[in-house]
Amino acid sequence: MGLTTISQSAMANPQSDMIRLVCTADNHLGRYYAKMSLKQLAERRARLRQAFARAVDFAITKRAHFFFQCGDLFDRESPPPTELTFVAQQFQKLRDAGIRIYAISGNHDMPTASDGATPVRIYDALRAARVFSKRTEIEFDIVKVEDTRVAIGGIAPDPRLDARADPLDGVTYKPPQADVTLLLLHCGFEGHVPPDFQDAILPKARIAAMQDIDYFFLGDIHRTHKAVIDRATVIIPGATERMTFGEVGEKPGFYYAELDGKNAVKLAHQSLEPQPMRREIIRTTDLPDETPTEYIFEQLRAWANAEQMLQLRIEGPLRREVYHRLKFFDLWRLGNELNFYFDLDRADVKLKGEEANGAGSEIVSARREIERVADELAAQRDGDERALIEEARELVMGRMGKEE
Repeated sequence: MGLTTISQSAMANPQSDMIRLVCTADNHLGRYYAKMSLKQLAERRARLRQAFARAVDFAITKRAHFFFQCGDLFDRESPPPTELTFVAQQFQKLRDAGIRIYAISGNHDMPTASDGATPVRIYDALRAARVFSKRTEIEFDIVKVEDTRVAIGGIAPDPRLDARADPLDGVTYKPPQADVTLLLLHCGFEGHVPPDFQDAILPKARIAAMQDIDYFFLGDIHRTHKAVIDRATVIIPGATERMTFGEVGEKPGFYYAELDGKNAVKLAHQSLEPQPMRREIIRTTDLPDETPTEYIFEQLRAWANAEQMLQLRIEGPLRREVYHRLKFFDLWRLGNELNFYFDLDRADVKLKGEEANGAGSEIVSARREIERVADELAAQRDGDERALIEEARELVMGRMGKEE
């Protein structure tokens, strides 16, 4: 636990006695979207990088002393070289500005192997950032900002923990001798997790018991949040971009803090403008029997935005003849023409049963649907194109037969 001093002259800022920091998490650089084309994927990943770069630029503009990254910088344990290079460039910008970088891994970029060799540790090896990599012991650095001793600690998430376990249960640490102590974690926070959350959750009682920690900075939850537990403050910066359609209502961004010792002079969430995202639902009971496809065409045109990620869910029962009038491929094609990305979700479409006066329903058969669509496409093609469609249908049917 060494002591580093940051002086006013080093930061060239008249307010250097105030501790300034930017905290970000859940950037998910290099995220993979299975249904995107290569062009869409490249553009989407570029947007994720731009969001992280805005947090970096903000830290430089504010002449921050510290830049915290609380896990899931990358979306997977083996990110593409493009993402690794980009982060190296951003970290170098921070270092050139005299800003110290502290980071931990997350559950997405943490390998399950016991060595815990996460991609972010590359930057620790290059001395570009201080990465806390231990799982059962909290390490601390002491940095002196003018006359204030700041202790910064962190611990990597442990993939061996059970779902919703206390991430600090059994963890050891030596309380640092400092004027203010900050801790970086990647986990959930009691009372602020979705119902299906399966990662570790930090209990409020644990926070209250750790009297020597003043600020807890938590990654993992994509929704920003701030709470005060006894004398400690919990800050969740949230993600820098909305990653899924389930996050359509969230406000991505990062946190900026100004501290006068233990006292918070400013704690502010800095919002980032996300890529437009929209989620719509059409109930089958609203579809006209004779022109269901044309009806949805009109809706898609009304919702269109060339920069937007749009998901349309079609839900409910349909009579077989109406179902067959729905041209799902044409809907998907138009949706993608009108938007940056379009996802057509029809998993909850069911066919009305023909028995019991139509009271029952059946889930649409994937096999029959593939055969029907292939027949329609083949009927519109000639020669080699038709043969290719028929060959593809046989290949898919054969693969489905093996898996059933």
